[in-house]
Amino acid sequence: MLIYGGLENNMELGAREMLTFATVLCGLAGTWAVIKSTVSRIQEDLKGVTKELASLNTRLDATESGDAVMQHQVSVLGSMLSPTEMAARSRELEALQHRVNALRRDTDELKHIHNGRHPPVIET
Repeated sequence: MLIYGGLENNMELGAREMLTFATVLCGLAGTWAVIKSTVSRIQEDLKGVTKELASLNTRLDATESGDAVMQHQVSVLGSMLSPTEMAARSRELEALQHRVNALRRDTDELKHIHNGRHPPVIET
């Protein structure tokens, strides 16, 4: 019985075919070793990159939290120094200054009334 254009069904492996098969197997084994070492090196590199990425994430988190604190402090200072707040503080300071002046006048009047002499006290 003829198969594939004249080749017989009974296939024998000769020395030439065995040598070709052995060469292919050696090539595959070498390729496997190279691929295995390359994959292990890539895995080690990936572990290093992962550690560095974790370190960068930690530093970024610290920086972001510091930034959030600074932004909060700036907003607090901005509200304290806003024109409306400064106007209210100015009015409050002016009212306190008027009150101090009024108290000073009252104190001066009381000093003038007292005139520094004490009448004798009679005990009963």
